[in-house]
Amino acid sequence: MRSNVRECILMLVNTEYNIRNFTDLSQLAGGGWFVYQIYKTRHAMSQAMTADYTDHKKIADYIYINDPQFHLMYERNQIFDQARGTKQRTSRFPALFGFWRSLKRSYSWRLVAVARSGDRTDRLKAVQLLAELKNLKDWDCRHVAQMSDARTAVGLAHSEGIDLRFFLKPPNWHLSPSKEELTDKMYNLLLSLNDAKKHPCITLFLSKAFPELQYRHIVFDIDLATMELPQSHIRKDNVLPLSIENLLHHSTIEDNAKDIVKFGGLPLIVNLCKHFKGDIDITIKLVNLLSNISAQDGMLQHFFVTGCIGLLAGWAQHPNIRLSIPATRALANLDMDDTAGIKFSSHLHLLYPSVRHADSPKLDVIFIHGLLGGVYFTWRQRDRKETSPRVSSRVHGQDIGSSVSDEQTKEFLEDMAELKHDEWDELGSDFEMVLSDCPENSNYEGEGPYSFSGCHPCIQQSMEDCKTYISCWPRDWLPQDCHHLRIIGVNYDTNLSMWSPTCPVERVTRNLEYRSKELMKKLTQAGLGSRPIVWVAHSMGGLLVKSLLTKASQDEDEEVHGLCDNTKAVVFYSVPHRGSPLVSLTQATQLLWWPSMEVKELQENSPALLSLHYEFLNLVEKANIEVISFAETKPTFLSSLHLQFRFVPTHSANPGIGEFFEIPRDHLSICKPCSRLSFLYQKLLHLIQKYIPSDE
Repeated sequence: MRSNVRECILMLVNTEYNIRNFTDLSQLAGGGWFVYQIYKTRHAMSQAMTADYTDHKKIADYIYINDPQFHLMYERNQIFDQARGTKQRTSRFPALFGFWRSLKRSYSWRLVAVARSGDRTDRLKAVQLLAELKNLKDWDCRHVAQMSDARTAVGLAHSEGIDLRFFLKPPNWHLSPSKEELTDKMYNLLLSLNDAKKHPCITLFLSKAFPELQYRHIVFDIDLATMELPQSHIRKDNVLPLSIENLLHHSTIEDNAKDIVKFGGLPLIVNLCKHFKGDIDITIKLVNLLSNISAQDGMLQHFFVTGCIGLLAGWAQHPNIRLSIPATRALANLDMDDTAGIKFSSHLHLLYPSVRHADSPKLDVIFIHGLLGGVYFTWRQRDRKETSPRVSSRVHGQDIGSSVSDEQTKEFLEDMAELKHDEWDELGSDFEMVLSDCPENSNYEGEGPYSFSGCHPCIQQSMEDCKTYISCWPRDWLPQDCHHLRIIGVNYDTNLSMWSPTCPVERVTRNLEYRSKELMKKLTQAGLGSRPIVWVAHSMGGLLVKSLLTKASQDEDEEVHGLCDNTKAVVFYSVPHRGSPLVSLTQATQLLWWPSMEVKELQENSPALLSLHYEFLNLVEKANIEVISFAETKPTFLSSLHLQFRFVPTHSANPGIGEFFEIPRDHLSICKPCSRLSFLYQKLLHLIQKYIPSDE
């Protein structure tokens, strides 16, 4: 039947082509012959397609005919029309719309063909043009989706504002496995992973989630003590969510993510995404899991055939950055045409650019958080309740016109608001606006900017920033004020106490020495070291930067050494260069608290920290690295303990080199500007603009 259908379609195309070759009205007089051809075609179609098929045609969304002869003949018709200069018909003729749709359809097919077989430059251009196509019909989008290969699909997913109809649904998306079926599949996957590479966390979880197994007593050595873990079982409702969390943790260790794909984990993850579609927290874990898997080599085809690329494209457009940022990282890892040879492994988040960008970055800006911090917490805008009072058009605490029904009164209030607006414009020519978060004190090297001329525009800017709360200011503000940037956020796990749940495998790798080596390796895989770098660090993150740079300066590998050679500046937000009083506790308190490895390394005036700082100062002098430091002057309120505590004293936050500023903020808010007119932000912005290479 398929061959008959194909012959009928080719007959229709040939008929249309022959009719279009008529050049005068005398030839059109033979319209009877055309009617006869249509009759023959309809008769052949009725013989080729049974009534059974026509009755159930709604089952299939579309039929894709992958026949070169058909496509060539169809494109020949379009080219012939263009050569003849066919006159445009008016909107009264429906044929005009059909012709325009067929022209766009043919154009999209040719773009897909170039995207699949052209060289890299042609592929990039073809995908860009495909992504810019708008107002296509559903059928046209589905056809493009089926014609696209894996490389074209991920390129479209990594394009700005892409139409999600360009992506096919995952196979068997219409099926909905039960929770019990998903739990059984998850159990088999975890069991296979544990058999391939024994991991204490999976072994312990299996013993608690599935007590019928033989895993009964698991013993871990923690420092000098030996503790047998209690055999409390996990509630049945929590087994599947905790299994996902366990799988996510497993994917961050070495190359375990490859084994997840090897044992059929991707189809299961797709089913879990559909099952937990309404649960944002579990969906975030699944997106991060896919993001970790994407960093492994050879994953593109696996993601394509399982339908994961379309899911990632949707998440990348989500307003919640906890979904969009890891989805962006996964697409960047898979998009070999745009980011060839670059991988963003676990703990690295590509904050900008989030889509394919025509301009290559000229400067890398790396943000590293501190103890108990994170990309989504440390680098957010300051909470609204802590921001400065807003300037707004209000009368006695009420919005203008909000409770006024009289038209004359409302008009009067609007005129008063306009008059105040004009007064601000007039004042702005004579006065300056002092930036928020201005330092209380600074050293001799400290310089501005401390204010802005033109009062009214500054107030307007501050009001706009306060109205729209930003979840990640490096991602949302810096690209607006600077071009040609690549912004990367580093995420890593930390704990205050050893009582906190910690993976036994990672417990020995949480010291500063090991973390800096691992981060150095991951950053070189992400392509750092080939262009200028600016480091921005908060608290313990500054110690990590210092350790990384001193090690990179001594490494013989050219790529690793490039991390140091291309470093232009380092910005420290309350970094304890000489330790923190947080660790200065009595012996009895330490026994109860059981400080973690991260906390122990922050001991005030510890030989390790002083030695690291001495090496860093020598490196700064030798490599001519600019340093800017901010110190907190207010204590931080700890709600759990109901006390105020100064985490980093001024003398410890002062590195003794570069510009140094004391800011009237606590430890948590010193890295959170209230607006783009904050001194904390403007100082960083001027530094970044200084080191962006010019176009000349």
